[in-house]
Amino acid sequence: DDAGYSILQTADSSYVILGSTESLGNGSSDIWLIKTDHKGTVHWFQYFGGTQYDEARYIQQTSDEGYIISGTTKSYGFGGSDIWLIKTDPSGLIEWNTCFGGTHNEHGGQVLQTSDGGYIISGTTKSYGFGGSDIWLIRTNSQGDSLWTKTFGGTGLELGADVQILEDGGFILLGSTE
Repeated sequence: DDAGYSILQTADSSYVILGSTESLGNGSSDIWLIKTDHKGTVHWFQYFGGTQYDEARYIQQTSDEGYIISGTTKSYGFGGSDIWLIKTDPSGLIEWNTCFGGTHNEHGGQVLQTSDGGYIISGTTKSYGFGGSDIWLIRTNSQGDSLWTKTFGGTGLELGADVQILEDGGFILLGSTE
């Protein structure tokens, strides 16, 4: 199975598609990044992942015309599934990547580049917080190193879905709660 999850139009009027592939790659499911021209002709594609299940649904073009991808990996990290942040150059080649998580399951949500060149990631954690699963907000520098994290939730299940940057530099989160 191959699937598309997100598409964005780049500054040069081409398109970048983020999806998953089981046809190509290294494992049961890998992240698939495809660049096409405005007519859909493929210019290049890259896939990322290990031998286990890896997926991503959130992408943004960065100020250097590369891409930042937020996903979830079972192939790498600290146990269970972890948030996987991947930074690529304009050709989709990995510049750096990092994982966030603990011994339980984490899932990556929206990622945005901040005005200082760092990143803000929304997601879900079962390793940290107050019980069940909690919304997890992660702030990084331009190289993906964690500057701070914050969890939101109670003893039930909370899921982080989206984050937006406010005019005053703060953040607004969208998720669900029990």
